[in-house]
Amino acid sequence: MDLAYTMIRILHFADLHLGVENYSRIDPATGLSTCFGDFQASLDEVVEFALENEVDLVLFCGDAYKSRDPSQTQQREFAKRIRRLATKGIPVFLLIGNHDLPNAIGRATAVEIFDTLAIENVIVANQPDVYPIKTKDGLIQIAALPWLRRSTLLSREETRRLVLRISNAGWRRC
Repeated sequence: MDLAYTMIRILHFADLHLGVENYSRIDPATGLSTCFGDFQASLDEVVEFALENEVDLVLFCGDAYKSRDPSQTQQREFAKRIRRLATKGIPVFLLIGNHDLPNAIGRATAVEIFDTLAIENVIVANQPDVYPIKTKDGLIQIAALPWLRRSTLLSREETRRLVLRISNAGWRRC
């Protein structure tokens, strides 16, 4: 029996936390924090690596920004880099992390704009699900579990009565 294998290259990163400005100063050339420039440069390295190595999928697993209300500049700079990957035909999977969630129910997540604008090759995982993703080397499936909001659990009959308790062994489902 002959089996054919396809190698799929996935680039995974997470916890970018754009907006962290501890121990930073203002760059006089841009008016922005030097730390923000460092974070942009690191994200640029990720994008360049993905393009140069012809990855099949970029998998970002949450926390694009430091805060739940990122500045327009932070959003713009993150979007520029995601767009660059997507327009080169590399699917980008964005999983919602706890820093991406809004402070109030009904508000959009920090990365939901990609879903709203239906940007080709950008998939936003804001619900637990299995996501089929077409890559240049074939179809793959990602089982995603974004950061869950307490309100989501309380709104579902099957999870409404769950109680989380702390034991000596840590958290457990009761």
